[in-house]
Amino acid sequence: MIGLKLDRAPNLVTLPRLTLPSLFVVAGLAAFGANAVAQEPEAAPAPAAEAATEQVEDAVIATVNGEEVRYSDVVLAERDLGSQLSGVPEDVKFEYLANLIVDRKALAAAARADGLEEDPEVKRQMAYYAEKVLGDVYLNRSLMDAVSDEEAKAYYDKQISEVEVQEEVSARHILVETEEAALAVIERINGGEDFVELAKEVSTGPSGKDGGDLGYFVKDRMVPEFSTAAFALDPGQVSAPVKSDFGWHVIKVEDRRQQQLVAFDDVKESIKGQLRDEKAAPFIDSVREKADIKFTGEDEAGARPQIVPQQ
Repeated sequence: MIGLKLDRAPNLVTLPRLTLPSLFVVAGLAAFGANAVAQEPEAAPAPAAEAATEQVEDAVIATVNGEEVRYSDVVLAERDLGSQLSGVPEDVKFEYLANLIVDRKALAAAARADGLEEDPEVKRQMAYYAEKVLGDVYLNRSLMDAVSDEEAKAYYDKQISEVEVQEEVSARHILVETEEAALAVIERINGGEDFVELAKEVSTGPSGKDGGDLGYFVKDRMVPEFSTAAFALDPGQVSAPVKSDFGWHVIKVEDRRQQQLVAFDDVKESIKGQLRDEKAAPFIDSVREKADIKFTGEDEAGARPQIVPQQ
């Protein structure tokens, strides 16, 4: 197994849109995480080392009827499938894509042997996908540098100015079915037992296995009864029994703070991706305006006859 990480290239046509303004609040930014740690930049590789890396990254991983299958082919396949393989471990993904390409090359070779390259329907589909690839690459390359750091920073500053920073607490809770059970939990805590271990032992909520940890949350994220009790506590304090539709809670607040805003450098590339995406449609319109386009059967008002689907 070759343990190579698959790279991703931006696709301006399918870039996801950002959710704002929560993008700029650490608690609402799952992509970057609330505990991101800055890392030292890696030193630039020496020319010889860089060349060696390139050779490894585009290594021949298989041959099919003497035709090479390279790592770069696997990267193309991964880009093509995109989110369909999200969450798949890298080694499993690599094995799957490598075999996908091998199968595809074997099937294509068999098709050529049967003369399918000259089939009119095959030629039509190949022309369709050739134009799709050309158009996508042209669009991506044309807009790659269309958004400057300054433009992204201005967008970031505007969004940051509209974010309402809220207080949030970090809390744990133990969920039980009755008030009597909640009072028993509080008695054990007052007797010196550890809240985390008690949560693992008796809590019926899904967070019980994690010691009741709920992480940081703002007031309106939880049900009103729970939030009112949690936000009335200081760090280290434990609540009286709190009733909600889920049962009875015993809450311990670990920390209180103002929401943390995400630094510009952490979201710069995401912002630039969205802004490039927003420029894609006007760019396509400008290219379209320069083309000589005539629709068959179009009347003076611009109406065109509808194509009747084939049965």
